Amino acid sequence: MAYGRTQHPNAPSTPVGRRRMVACVLDQGWTIVATAERFQVDAKTVRKWRDRFLSEGDTGLEDRSSKPHRSPNRTSRRLRRQVIHLRRKRRWGADHIGFRVGLAASTVQNILNRAGVGRLDRGDRATNREPGRRYQRDMPGELIHVDIKKLAGIPDGGGWRTRGRGYVGESARSRTPGYRYIHTAIDDRTRIAYSEILTDEKAVTAAGFWRRAAAWYTSIGITCERVITDNGACYKSGLWHRACAETGTVVKKTRPRRPQTNGKVERFHRILLEEWAYIRPWTSDNQRTHAYDGFIHFYNHHRDHGSLGWATPTSILKDNLPESTTSRHPAASEASPQPSTLTNANTNTNLHTHNSWTHYRGPVSAGRHLL
Repeated sequence: MAYGRTQHPNAPSTPVGRRRMVACVLDQGWTIVATAERFQVDAKTVRKWRDRFLSEGDTGLEDRSSKPHRSPNRTSRRLRRQVIHLRRKRRWGADHIGFRVGLAASTVQNILNRAGVGRLDRGDRATNREPGRRYQRDMPGELIHVDIKKLAGIPDGGGWRTRGRGYVGESARSRTPGYRYIHTAIDDRTRIAYSEILTDEKAVTAAGFWRRAAAWYTSIGITCERVITDNGACYKSGLWHRACAETGTVVKKTRPRRPQTNGKVERFHRILLEEWAYIRPWTSDNQRTHAYDGFIHFYNHHRDHGSLGWATPTSILKDNLPESTTSRHPAASEASPQPSTLTNANTNTNLHTHNSWTHYRGPVSAGRHLL
């Protein structure tokens, strides 16, 4: 082993020492017992190296691998490849991968370590902090988390991530596409997300987003009782408070410099960066925006959530709505609720649990990216 201590070349248990041991028996006529006493080993050891030398020559004195010839219970190559594929593509941890492929987390971690991908050096949680106090509401709609993620646009042909720093024309005005603002609402109980990519974070934009989000949640059987945001300017405006009043939603705010209170939507934004925004080298902003539809569908319908006991948000929604509500809202009781404007288009995408959403080529409806 690379980390084991090495012996000097003339030690009795090295190939050179074994050759001397065998020479004492075969060339000098020593007995097995006398040779064993001379080299401070067991008599069986002397016989073993003598027999190997007689049958194989000097090659028989070399170290042999301790690996068994057969390992019937070893994880199959197909599963090992699937574990490594999920790690590199989704950047999931051993628990999540183990749940998906049906293996123990320790087995998954061993596979990852042997493949050299056992550590996630980028994007890991900060350490040496006080453990967070987690909470979760009992029913869908009791609390909706809302926040905005600012994301740089991608110039046509790709930016520096695909072309490298200092390429010709990098600083040209035509290659500075500005920023995109991802407005997101997430239900505290089910983690069902409604999200739109918009052009700014002004109060009128945030208020319009909330009206559409509340209407969409109502369409799948969720009544928004409270909404929590940070203390951004758009969320302190009168337009935002009036929009929430129109939908009958109580406004809550996080404490200053405490984004952990709104942690569910903050965690969603980290998932966006790892599993959508930076998971592949996009060549244009339209290409990345186009794939957002598929990612939101994957997130709501097919992505297993550790905080939900490895269930999907739509399955939690189905289990937590009253029967009277699901009967009034058929979309909420189905496995794949879709807004009416996107139902036909999204039905034909054939996006399954193990397929990559990056190949999704669904519609973009007026800049709105729905479930």
